[in-house]
Amino acid sequence: MGDEDRGPVSLAEKLDRLFQERSRERGKSLSANDVATDINIRAGEQVISGNYIWQLRKGKRDNPTKRHIEALAEYFGVPAAHFHDQQDAGSGGAAADRADQPPELLEAMQDAGVIAMAARFMDMSAESRTAVLEMIDRVRKLEGLPDVGSTTGNGAANPMGNSGESWRTAR
Repeated sequence: MGDEDRGPVSLAEKLDRLFQERSRERGKSLSANDVATDINIRAGEQVISGNYIWQLRKGKRDNPTKRHIEALAEYFGVPAAHFHDQQDAGSGGAAADRADQPPELLEAMQDAGVIAMAARFMDMSAESRTAVLEMIDRVRKLEGLPDVGSTTGNGAANPMGNSGESWRTAR
């Protein structure tokens, strides 16, 4: 399989592809300053600079804030998750850790809504995470969905474990 078949992997490649597609749609080249100006005008404030977008596109920077990702995603009409899925099967790390997870869990982890919830969830205290999981369990029950395990259990039935610290506890 050639490089063109594997799809973009890095944030820079994904952003560059979006720039190229938008440039083709417009019939003229799109600059990082064009994108930054439009994002900032829509927001009514300074959200991102053209220089920073250029650095992201060229791979000189690769860790944008959530706000930057959301602004770029909205501008290009893609879900924010588009920029987060940077799995490279040969690199090990997070992709390798996920390989033994149930397919439905892996699919859910790719969903933009699930990613948005996880982003909000991850910096909460253990007590708050437990409370949120209990609320989710109650809503699942109201919808007639099956129980996925205790929010205070040993982690075996609940993919998030006691405090939501890891997907790897569910096997």
